[in-house]
Amino acid sequence: MHPFIRLISVIVIDAIIGVIAFFAAFYLRLEQLPNYSLNIIIVILLTTIFSFTILGVYKRIWRYSSTDDLLIITKASILSVLLSAFILFVMIRLEGIPRSTMIIFFILLTLFTGGIRIGYRLVIDQSLAPIREINDRVKILLIGAGDEAEAFIRSSHKADGPYYIMGVFDDDKGKWGRKLRGVNVIGPPEQLNTIKYKNFLQSKNITKIVIADQKISRKTIELLLKFCDKNGVTLSRLPKISELNSTVANNQNEVRPINIEDLLGRAETRFDKSALISLVKNKVILITGAGGTIGSELSRQINDMSPQKIILTDYSEFALWTINDKISSQLRSHSIIPLLLDIRDINNVENVFKQHKPDIILHAAALKHVPICENHPLEAIKTNIIGTKIIAEQAKKYNSSMMVLISTDKAVNPSNFMGASKRAAEIYIQGLDKLESNTKFITVRFGNVLGSTGSVIPLFQNQIYRKGPVTVTHKEATRFFMSVREAVELVLISLTLESNKEKGGITVLEMGEPMKINNLAKQLIRLSGLTPEKDIKIEYTGLRVGEKLHESLFHDDEKKITTDHPDILIAKSRDIKIEKTINFICNMEKYILENNSHKAIQELMLLVPEFNIDPNSNLP
Repeated sequence: MHPFIRLISVIVIDAIIGVIAFFAAFYLRLEQLPNYSLNIIIVILLTTIFSFTILGVYKRIWRYSSTDDLLIITKASILSVLLSAFILFVMIRLEGIPRSTMIIFFILLTLFTGGIRIGYRLVIDQSLAPIREINDRVKILLIGAGDEAEAFIRSSHKADGPYYIMGVFDDDKGKWGRKLRGVNVIGPPEQLNTIKYKNFLQSKNITKIVIADQKISRKTIELLLKFCDKNGVTLSRLPKISELNSTVANNQNEVRPINIEDLLGRAETRFDKSALISLVKNKVILITGAGGTIGSELSRQINDMSPQKIILTDYSEFALWTINDKISSQLRSHSIIPLLLDIRDINNVENVFKQHKPDIILHAAALKHVPICENHPLEAIKTNIIGTKIIAEQAKKYNSSMMVLISTDKAVNPSNFMGASKRAAEIYIQGLDKLESNTKFITVRFGNVLGSTGSVIPLFQNQIYRKGPVTVTHKEATRFFMSVREAVELVLISLTLESNKEKGGITVLEMGEPMKINNLAKQLIRLSGLTPEKDIKIEYTGLRVGEKLHESLFHDDEKKITTDHPDILIAKSRDIKIEKTINFICNMEKYILENNSHKAIQELMLLVPEFNIDPNSNLP
């Protein structure tokens, strides 16, 4: 139907309904029809059309009528009744029309105009018969009885819905025994492990469990994975807000498999980025290590905030080409400049600063692989310490407004050269931040990011792909994990917090509870549709040189300070003079030039006294 013809049809329907509602109200009140019927009909027609037009009722689509539409119709009905009463009072002094008639008129007009729209939606959706063709649908159980579950059930009740929901499980006791859009809320997810519900799954031919709770705990996900593994049921979940695209947003039936990020059991939070956008907009942003996991995500997120230009630097030609190719297709009216850069080359670094004069430096370049740094400690010192010093010196020299050092939890009580070198970089940046300068120096510390280069996740995935065995260092080893998207979002948000005005503090991201590597390996095997120890063996290899059983986010002598953001903390540590720090680093540079690794490492241990290795060991 042509839009204009459709509009005229809807207007005519509402006008007729308005007249019917008024005469019905009058008849209900006096059991007779009013005098001046023609005048009244004209007034009701005009006021109804005017009120519904002026309040935008005709801009709303009947197919998607909801409580929001009913609210607008109620407002339009009130306006229509008031206008009608005023005009009829002017014309005939409301002679013979009881005042209560207008109240009944309002009620009937709202019910008739709203009811016809809701009725139309029910007919179109065929929602009055959601159980038709049940045998052709996938029978599922839902976990979580919140808004997401309600929307999913409502969408599934459509005639073409692919799912039939057999029940809902939720931890909220207040919902047990009640119904959510006609579906029983049974009890907590733990009940699935009872014999009753194992038989229920088989008798009802349930083949899928869908997580509709975005705040589900890691413990519950582990329980569901084990249950699904034992009973041959697939586990999926509804998309998070950040994953919604135009397709999913219009199709609440869209579900996706559980992935690695879901194993964290972290509730997704949405951030107000207005302050961050103001900080970045029209600025020149330099990202070192832009081809790495953190650097790539920084590049992608910064790209959406309208900087003047982004300078992508990396020492790896392939990594630099890859990230430049990924984000160049998403340009936001600014330029992206890829530069091959060794941060240890002071002349090259200075040329970049002299030419582009960056406002904000996001320093993610580093050597991060523990075994490699153990075998090449001087390279770790040159990149993680001296490279950071070179970048920071140029930031001060060319009056950059901010430099951000990306650090790691391995810098806390370090037991390896990677952690010790990152801790030394932290100390240096902390010292610079305490100096009066046009440049603000910020350090952000956090744990592992899922799927990052050199992390355990890709290693496990490759081992599973090769049919095992999966190698775990220790049954009790734990690590902090966070998704790369969330980690980078928090890094950027932290730049706008008032707490960063506290000189010398380290921004620490709240990583939640540490996760057992052993459990992570088993869950990844289950996500691959396999059974741990049956299909894929797990071997325990023992901790490698320099590895710890458990990591920490704070030193014992660091004071933990809260901020305005629940997932961002500040570590206030011991006072270290910047002059001494610079002296230690300069000595390291001197000994590295002399190829005296023992002396360079001794200077590192003096700067980071908590890093203490056996002086009699055979250093590389």
